Amino acid sequence: MKNFSIGLNVLLLVAVVVLYILHFAGSNKAGNESEGVKVVNPEAKIVYINMDTLLSNYTQSRELNEAFLKKIEKYKTDMNVKMKSLVKRQDEYQRKLENNGFVTRESANQEYYDIVLESQNMERLKQETQESILREQNEINKKLYDVIIAFLKEYNKEKGYNLILSTTLGGTVFYAEDGFDITQDILKQLNAQYKKK
Repeated sequence: MKNFSIGLNVLLLVAVVVLYILHFAGSNKAGNESEGVKVVNPEAKIVYINMDTLLSNYTQSRELNEAFLKKIEKYKTDMNVKMKSLVKRQDEYQRKLENNGFVTRESANQEYYDIVLESQNMERLKQETQESILREQNEINKKLYDVIIAFLKEYNKEKGYNLILSTTLGGTVFYAEDGFDITQDILKQLNAQYKKK
């Protein structure tokens, strides 16, 4: 039994040595590009843009969003007028029903079904309008994204950055030394470009 324990310990020691050699021999391969993993470039130029600041101060973004907010306000106003009209019609129906204001039961039923139909149409209109608003918001975002990306491609031809990140308040960049945030430079040039158009 004692020989078995010694043999097992020697076998485990040999296995550990083999694993140790394989581990450190494999780490050399991971450091080069032969397996498709690129070595980190210590000269990499990385910067970031604060998108909250950019979008709130970029003239085109402000104009598009102000026009969009006006449409939403108009939609809310129109819906409130229609809703008040429906409520008034429902109240009128209830008052007439309580005061026997309908000539026949069929006319009361017809008015009730008309009110239900109007209510359903209002809900459908509300749903369609919300979907339309969402589509329009997505179109605005895509338009701004396309403009910014096209601008950054041209901008980077001169600057030669390897990576331009985007962040927002509470986003992925928690700390950066001075000189990595190019938001103000981008904002200045984007506004100048938009003003020319």
